[in-house]
Amino acid sequence: MDISGIINESLKYIEANPEIAGLIIGLWAFLETALFLGLIIPAEKILILGSVLAAKKYISPTNFIFSVSIGTFLGYTVSYFFGFYLGEPAVKKLLSSLRLNGENYEKAKRFVVERGEVTLVFGRFIAVVRSLLPIIIGAFKMSFIPFILWNLIGAVLWAVFYLFLGGLIGKAISIIITHKLLGIFIAVIAIFIFYLWRKYGKGEISIWKT
Repeated sequence: MDISGIINESLKYIEANPEIAGLIIGLWAFLETALFLGLIIPAEKILILGSVLAAKKYISPTNFIFSVSIGTFLGYTVSYFFGFYLGEPAVKKLLSSLRLNGENYEKAKRFVVERGEVTLVFGRFIAVVRSLLPIIIGAFKMSFIPFILWNLIGAVLWAVFYLFLGGLIGKAISIIITHKLLGIFIAVIAIFIFYLWRKYGKGEISIWKT
């Protein structure tokens, strides 16, 4: 079964078993942010579905925020120690051996250099940067205490953002059902915004070397 199949099965399992949805969602949040897994295991579908279910109270919103926060916090922490242990030259060499496009590394590096520790908060909202950020920060030997603090803040804000997004999607679905023309218009706008986010946050960047 490929990654897409695993994601689809996870989505079905979350819908059928809301009582343990938090565990599954937290696991996917961890996988997306641990090491380089986020480049090959996109968790957006899982997190968006979970956020919609949480916004509609099918699963506990508190449980959703806690699970996503812990998952991404631990994922970033594992990546930080990995980068810290290897150092920057070894990280760049590893990226090259994995045939990952060096432009992604340079983009994430510039982001860290220009914005410092606060990148642990805002970097999560940029797809490719999100996956490489904690490894690069570890390779830069950032002090552990500031890393933990900003990592925790970023993890909670990331989870709250998804819950807010789920609420918007849930409301849009309700509008589509009750006011079809207005709902269709909103859906088109939402799809267009999502397309722009994917295109400029992720789609234009080639992950693999050619």
